[in-house]
Amino acid sequence: MLEQNTIKPLYEQLMDAIRGDIDREVYKPGDRLPTETELEKIYSVSRITVRRAVKELCDRKILIKKQGKGTFVLGNGIRSRIDNEIGGFHDAAQSVEKSTTQRLIFMETVPADAKMREYLKLPAKGRVIVIKRVMCADDVPMQIDTCYVSEERFPKLRDYLVGNFSLYHVFRENYGIFLDKADRVIKVRKATAEEAGYLECKDGDPVFDIFKLVLDEKGVPVHFSISILDGKKTSYIISSDMGNMVRVKSGKKTESLVFRT
Repeated sequence: MLEQNTIKPLYEQLMDAIRGDIDREVYKPGDRLPTETELEKIYSVSRITVRRAVKELCDRKILIKKQGKGTFVLGNGIRSRIDNEIGGFHDAAQSVEKSTTQRLIFMETVPADAKMREYLKLPAKGRVIVIKRVMCADDVPMQIDTCYVSEERFPKLRDYLVGNFSLYHVFRENYGIFLDKADRVIKVRKATAEEAGYLECKDGDPVFDIFKLVLDEKGVPVHFSISILDGKKTSYIISSDMGNMVRVKSGKKTESLVFRT
């Protein structure tokens, strides 16, 4: 029951209540939310409060409205678009109001092998900074990220990579590099025992295995990365023009595709 006599506005309380029901799987990803009239009765609030809460949750990509069909649940998990979105883990986590932390596994500079030289367009004696981290949202391990960056293009990069750093923020703020395009190769497979240890899941659980090559505005490679994401905690959206959306959710009780048309 929402509290009438409290500082927190009713629409924010209703948002919290709906998000809590999503977490408890009262409403699952892909489900149609009850109508405005039904929500009024369920939560004992006015139509104005319902409309404000639903709008806010749609703006935060927790819900999505389909013209003539109703409002549907996207969910509370980490989501990222994989068509033209360039943002990194910090951006995706912040979009659903989750705090971010990370655990550095290692950071080292190595001679570039043939694949590194090909992806980053490096000379024969080029060197690459390799950064491997476990990325967490609200202290929950979400992904293992291994990033490869040219040492020559980003001198003193390691000096900036301290604390809970965002690599993309460093590129923008310290080097004036703006990311323009990302090419990805996505696979779904089973977690290895080592990956399961980092992600705190089970050996053999589903994971996304994502290769990403990011280019700047001039088409010059900035970095490439290999990310292993816990499939039970992560969703990806594929969209060609915001008129079509595919959301993939892997979980104990649901594995769903949600189409926005």
